[in-house]
Amino acid sequence: MATNQQTSFERSLDLFRRELSDDHIKRINGVNQKTVTDTIQEIQGKLGRRDGLCKLTRIQRFLQAMEHIEKLVTIFLNASDFVAFIWGPIKLALMVATTWTEAIRQLIDAYEEIAEALGNLAFFHNLIQSRDHLKLVLDDYFSDILRFHRCVLDVFSRPEWKRFFKWAWGSFRREVKPILESLKRKQALLSDDKLQSHAILKEVQDSDQYAKDQFSNLQTSLDDIRSTLASEQLQSKALKSREMKTYMESRLDVSTSRTDLQLESQDTVDENSGIWIFSNPIFKIWEGGISAEKRVLFLNGSPGSGKSTLAKTIIRHQKQKEASEAPGMSFLAYFFFKHNATDRRTARSMLQHVIMQLANADETIMRFAHERLSTKDVTEVADLKELASECFTSRPNATLVLDGLDEAIGHEQEISVKWCLDQLIPAARSSGCHLRILICGQRDGKLDCMLSSHPQIRLDLVDAHQHDIEQFTKEQAAKIRTRFRLAAPEEENLISKIAGASRGMFLYARVVLDNLAAMDSKRDFKDELESDAFPKDLDQAYDRITQRVLQNNRPSRDTSVKRILGWIICAARPLRWREIQSRFCIDAEQQICDIDNLRLDTCKQICSSFVDVTDCELFPRIESEQVVTMVHETATKYLIRNRTINLLQEHIDMALFCCQYLSSRPFATSKSQDISDDIHSGYFGFLDYAAAHYAAHVHEVAAPHVSTHLVSNLEPVKESVKTASADLAKIHGKEASVETGEMAKAAEDLHLAIQDNVLVVRNLISLQRAKSETDVFGATEGPIRHKCQKIQCSKFSTGYRNEAALKEHLAVHERPFRCPHSDCFGHRIGYPSPERLESHHEAFHQSESRVKIAFPSELQTGEWNIHEACKAGNLDEVKRFHREGSDLKQTLPKIGSPLCAAVEAGHGDICQYLVDSGVNPFRGGSNIVRMKTPVVTAIYRQRWEILDFFLCSGDGPDNSELLKGIAQAILANQPVALNMFLTRQPEDHVAVMERVPVEIISQTDERLIQSEFHSTDATLIHTWFQFVKPEFYNEEGKFISQSDCEEYKIWGDLFFRQHNLFREALRIKCFSLATFLMDIGNDELPAHTAVRRTKSQAILRAVLDNTGDFNHRDSSGDSLLHVASFAVSVRMLLENKSVDLFSRNNKGQTAFLSYLGKIFYADAEVEVLDLLFKADPRLAWTPDESEEGLMPLRYASKWMLDYDIGSGFLRKRAEPAKFLLTCSEVKRVLVEYQAKATDADRKKVREFAEKEMLQEALEVMDSIGFNTT
Repeated sequence: MATNQQTSFERSLDLFRRELSDDHIKRINGVNQKTVTDTIQEIQGKLGRRDGLCKLTRIQRFLQAMEHIEKLVTIFLNASDFVAFIWGPIKLALMVATTWTEAIRQLIDAYEEIAEALGNLAFFHNLIQSRDHLKLVLDDYFSDILRFHRCVLDVFSRPEWKRFFKWAWGSFRREVKPILESLKRKQALLSDDKLQSHAILKEVQDSDQYAKDQFSNLQTSLDDIRSTLASEQLQSKALKSREMKTYMESRLDVSTSRTDLQLESQDTVDENSGIWIFSNPIFKIWEGGISAEKRVLFLNGSPGSGKSTLAKTIIRHQKQKEASEAPGMSFLAYFFFKHNATDRRTARSMLQHVIMQLANADETIMRFAHERLSTKDVTEVADLKELASECFTSRPNATLVLDGLDEAIGHEQEISVKWCLDQLIPAARSSGCHLRILICGQRDGKLDCMLSSHPQIRLDLVDAHQHDIEQFTKEQAAKIRTRFRLAAPEEENLISKIAGASRGMFLYARVVLDNLAAMDSKRDFKDELESDAFPKDLDQAYDRITQRVLQNNRPSRDTSVKRILGWIICAARPLRWREIQSRFCIDAEQQICDIDNLRLDTCKQICSSFVDVTDCELFPRIESEQVVTMVHETATKYLIRNRTINLLQEHIDMALFCCQYLSSRPFATSKSQDISDDIHSGYFGFLDYAAAHYAAHVHEVAAPHVSTHLVSNLEPVKESVKTASADLAKIHGKEASVETGEMAKAAEDLHLAIQDNVLVVRNLISLQRAKSETDVFGATEGPIRHKCQKIQCSKFSTGYRNEAALKEHLAVHERPFRCPHSDCFGHRIGYPSPERLESHHEAFHQSESRVKIAFPSELQTGEWNIHEACKAGNLDEVKRFHREGSDLKQTLPKIGSPLCAAVEAGHGDICQYLVDSGVNPFRGGSNIVRMKTPVVTAIYRQRWEILDFFLCSGDGPDNSELLKGIAQAILANQPVALNMFLTRQPEDHVAVMERVPVEIISQTDERLIQSEFHSTDATLIHTWFQFVKPEFYNEEGKFISQSDCEEYKIWGDLFFRQHNLFREALRIKCFSLATFLMDIGNDELPAHTAVRRTKSQAILRAVLDNTGDFNHRDSSGDSLLHVASFAVSVRMLLENKSVDLFSRNNKGQTAFLSYLGKIFYADAEVEVLDLLFKADPRLAWTPDESEEGLMPLRYASKWMLDYDIGSGFLRKRAEPAKFLLTCSEVKRVLVEYQAKATDADRKKVREFAEKEMLQEALEVMDSIGFNTT
């Protein structure tokens, strides 16, 4: 048993020792408890002389625990050097951490936590000695302590560790958490009351038996603890790592899988090829890092010499070395430049991939880079250079391998090399990082000049490299010998010929051997080998392939080969086989896709050795998804040089095709017409490429450096491309005038218009595929991919395998800036700009700094309570009130609930506490403050970060809450809030959205109805409706739907008939909704309702300007003038000279008579009578068409007798009579009235005039004998 235990302790110690660097072991050797105690006293003396005094006495409990560990382990482990591994890491960590007060404080905090979890070691000292089972516990304790030491050293072993302390300490806390939990669980396991009794008094029999039973289960318990914690830690760590990785890949537009695939792709050469490099003296000096001046190595050779293959060999070798070293000591990053891949030919791409690789290799660096990318707008190359440099130099050793630098475009090669030499190397030197850089490329006159002062290895001068080519030739020759049944001399002749002519070029040997292996017969093989045309160099090797694939083939195959090679060579990115197939099938001029034009052979069968095919990273082994590329850049240059391919003509053809394709009916009218047949025909198989890269081909044709000899009549051809490009812009409504300088904006607008159309087409394709999956979809669309909608993103064409991954990716586009506090909701949802992130930080993470005093002198409620604490931003007080029983939902007049108070003051942290405590921000608390919910408060106070939190808390708003929120944001005229609500997708989208106008009316505050100001601005309602029905609006956001559109008829019936919204909007004076309804009314406006309900001149003007017949009568016979309720509407009606003042309703009344009957209403205006009278005074004595022929004065005289009883309301009823008896035509009014009135009627009028002292009317009465008897 003892031997087994000794092996177990030694195993833990050996594992720990292997994870330490040689320097660590050297500095740890000989350290014991006394050494640490002396070091602590020395440190305390230094700290005492500094302002940042930190009492190291807090570490005593931890040191006592370590003393017990040492004594206990000594019982089972006789090796004396283990003591140094208990005490040495403590000394190292304390000595380094002491240089920064914040670090030493946090380190001592961690030591205290460990001490707390080791509190029962002294108690069980004797017990562990006597029970073999408990030796298992000690082994677990020892292992945990060593793991803890390892985590501490990881933090303080980095170069410039202070710069990364924040992120490294975060990683440390996650790594230590399961260690602490393990120690605590073991402590609980050994803290059973009876087990403790047994430890104190072994002879207590009842405890002895209990202890035996407990000990027998101890092994199982320890295993459970280990496995459970290991699983929990791995799951948590993997989840967090995946989230950060997904974010960074989207933010940097990098696919890690593509980088890995490039490294792991199978080379045709022998796996032992290139191992000579590891014994090369120049390489060994570079790898060993003996000289600080020889940190850069230039590996060069002629095109096709095998530099990339050798680079991969070196990278794999470095990976193996790194795996054998102590963790966290080294970095390795690499990048392969490729001239034909848009994401692999710039310094930006290189930096993005390097940052991603370094982050994947180190959790601390991932956290550091993630925070930098998520909190700042790190988009410029200069920013990426700085970030990459910081990441690279965070470990003691680092290696960077850059291959194919000669394939970088433009000045990107120079930018990349200068970053390495002028920025990365100095940064490494100043931080103490040992950096090595390997650059692989051709001696092109640029690279060799920039790297002339650095060591180099020339492959064409290395015999061992030539030997590798000979070995490769032998292996391939053996396969050819088998195929053609060659004799040994024939095989040797083959090997001699090829190896002798290769001159250090692997590619030459490969191309020639592939061509020979493709011969149809042994005779063809011999003729090829023995003819005078046997290739002496690479160009001649390509000549032989050209003759076999093109010249000796049938015309149709010759055409296929040239078209495929032309497309591949001119393409802005590598094409998939299905895209090439689609290009054969689509006729953009005829706007059709003929699937019968699919090639039946594979691309490799058609183009032979000129091309390579690579499996897709998402869908390997699916032929349609394979990526097709040229076998080598030299093949591309050869085909262009010998004019097999006319590159300019290919760009012209591709530019014309793409412009016509994107202008064609199926794509351009996808929003308004049925394109189901086009979808099923495979017409959109080339859409991803054309939409993203048409402009690149147009630019290539228009480039001023294009030589005229490449294409005859170049200028007319250029003009045709220019015309096609202009037609494309015109069809999508994005034309621009050169004179106005709008070209750049128009190009961006066209870009967005195409992007929008692509999204529409993709959605329609998804719907059709859901209905019926056909072979055409497989051939032209490939497997279902969930693609990004942003054209400039690499995921626009590659996409993801599932929708969840796409949603995560899109969130990075839309809200890339994340809160650095990982437990904050802002870390999860993100923000669209750095400014919004800063606002979030202000609201949720700086409240404590704003709290100056706990009890403000002025209290709105008159006492210090939870509402006042919320207003003051005092979270501690809020928690205290909550603990003491304060009602978190209590509402007070003017203040509302505590949550409303916190929102009002902008204290996000308190809002978060209250919501986490169960307060619903979408609900009010009482009838008194029904409208004042926390959400409404956030909208009106523009607390966007708090509103964001409310929308993201819990399960988010339900459909009813979302509906109310949209209406409230519109009524508050807050576009930011409206956008927040609209981006939340309800369960039943249509059902919720169609109820918004009704909810707007419902939510309109009745206090506003009494207000004099009523906005007519319908912008936000249009924003809502455009979100619901984007097809009803043009690119400028103007409503364009026609009345004959079926979808419009459905919504029109809903708004104007089912809900009668216009009438309701005017009734409650919600003029913004009324304006919206008029905007979408298509000239069918309810003018009667408008003039009856509103005083708004804007509303009335909009209605009347769109009203054709001002004398149109409704079912009651009332004209517009009859129903007009206010002077403003009457005045505007009278502006139109066609208005019939004497039009009569079904009661025979003129508008003047009709209004006399309504004058008793509260909002009636006598001014209306005056306007009508001035328009035509005859109205004042024109009778109705009833049998009695009642006069206007008769209508007015109804209220004469009791007008003065009680209130002013009754007096108002008498105003019409007063108006008639004081008007300028009073005599005519009285004469006409007298002729039809009875004596009693005339007497009533005279008495009224006398009471009102209407002297002029009385004089007229006297003069005409009005009721004088």
